[in-house]
Amino acid sequence: MASYIEIMNIRGPQGFNAAITEAANRESITQAEFARRAILERIARAGVTPPAIKPPKTQER
Repeated sequence: MASYIEIMNIRGPQGFNAAITEAANRESITQAEFARRAILERIARAGVTPPAIKPPKTQER
């Protein structure tokens, strides 16, 4: 899993969190991952290059 270091808080209309939860559950992903993907998709549609997602660091055994 990728490591994310920036935190963002957003507000939405009543029922917003419930809708995100339901949509994320339908895709079997977390609410955070659903929101992240949706925002990255919208950033790209706006013509802005989204930030690269760095792969997780592998642990040596």
